[in-house]
Amino acid sequence: MRRRLFAALACFTSAAIGHSAPALAEEAPVAETEQGMLRGASSDGIERFLGIPYAAAPTGDLRWQAPRPVDGWNNVRDASEFGPICAQSRPPDQAGPPMSEDCLTLNVWAPADAADPLPVMVWIHGGGHQFGSGRDPAFDGTEFAKDGIVLVTINYRLGALGFMAHPELTAEAPYGSSGNYGILDQIAALRWIQQNIAAFGGDPGNVTIFGESAGAGAVNILQASPLAEGLFHKAIGESTSQMDPDGGIIGRKDLESAGEYGEAFAEKFGAHSIAEMRALPMEKILSEFTFFWPTERDGYVLPDLVYNIFAEGRQNDVPTLVGSNSYEGSTIRMEWVKPDEEERAEFDAFYEGAEDKLAQSATDAVQWQMRSWAELQSRTGEEDAWLYWFDRAWPGKPELGAFHGGEIVYVFETLESEDQLWTEEDRQLSDLMSSYWANFARQGDPNGPGLPHWPAYDPEEPRLMELSVEPKVIETPRSEVQEFLDAYFAKRR
Repeated sequence: MRRRLFAALACFTSAAIGHSAPALAEEAPVAETEQGMLRGASSDGIERFLGIPYAAAPTGDLRWQAPRPVDGWNNVRDASEFGPICAQSRPPDQAGPPMSEDCLTLNVWAPADAADPLPVMVWIHGGGHQFGSGRDPAFDGTEFAKDGIVLVTINYRLGALGFMAHPELTAEAPYGSSGNYGILDQIAALRWIQQNIAAFGGDPGNVTIFGESAGAGAVNILQASPLAEGLFHKAIGESTSQMDPDGGIIGRKDLESAGEYGEAFAEKFGAHSIAEMRALPMEKILSEFTFFWPTERDGYVLPDLVYNIFAEGRQNDVPTLVGSNSYEGSTIRMEWVKPDEEERAEFDAFYEGAEDKLAQSATDAVQWQMRSWAELQSRTGEEDAWLYWFDRAWPGKPELGAFHGGEIVYVFETLESEDQLWTEEDRQLSDLMSSYWANFARQGDPNGPGLPHWPAYDPEEPRLMELSVEPKVIETPRSEVQEFLDAYFAKRR
């Protein structure tokens, strides 16, 4: 149930949260969740509930355990400010928002007093599973809420604290696995949304998950995981996935090898048990940066490689919208493709004359990941997929082209969160993209009145939507390279 705070309630609420009764309390929205009452903030017809705990703090003995339900509260809880970001390494001289292991919170933007249950969109931030949070100004949900969407952003555990597997952790877990705690956090958030989003005007039967970079990889994992079945109804992935069976520079790990990786990490601290690791201060763990990544074939979150799950039609079969940017590699210069001697000459020929071979190769690899996601969903699922190609450079960064993550501010209509000389063309493209995304969340199809028609992806006649100042349907960019990558990755599965 959702309601506004009236004058008669103002004094009670202020006392409950430990403040005097300010005048603005009369305008604050209140939502009633299963855990207790929340007091948010509102302006311009949009309500914001921030820093809502969706799981218990994963601290002490709960460090490196699956998330536990959060305890309820009796008083009205203040939800007008973001919670701390999850623990992550950052340079000592770099300022930032408060950081804590007690970080499993989410944020909600919703239209005030919606008459009917509204579509829900849940944003999973990127950052390589090592960095980021749901409070970035680029992810502000105001514009989606103005368009009749209940927008949710979440925090989840990161790095070693979110993805370290270890044999001792596997032995103590009732489900016989370890690692992937960050993914389990996301699943816990989706369960909380199923139980509570109606209190904010959202429809628990119409939930779209979407994310960029590692966030898109997480969407891909959730679509493949049996643990997430029924928790969402549509999926959007922007730039990268878990479809690469070779693992690129990161490498995929089964549970055994992931556990060995975790043991080696513990040895850096001279820790001989998980009890000793849990006794370490958060800052100590963060001081030793090591790249942790989700574990495929962990036997719990993922029974197999994500690619194989999709190839065999075992994914959560939902409408799917995915795509990549035309110059991903300008900012993620990763060597995803490592051809052997037999493949080298053909591979090198694709990049003769390229200004930046590594950047172009990375762009091609990300395109392959997203195209494969759309293609497998189209071939093995009942629900359609749509594929896009974002091609717009920021006005102040033309040398970077349409770089990795450059589309986010267009999707959220948060161009002003970045100090750029945005043009009317940028604003029109942003309106177009946010409209496609919102339509998809409403109906499982991005198309709508006044928008260029975007055909569903057909592997036999592949077409995708170029999202640019002149949006149009195009054929597969650099199709000869994509055919090479099909064969390249097929050999490595």
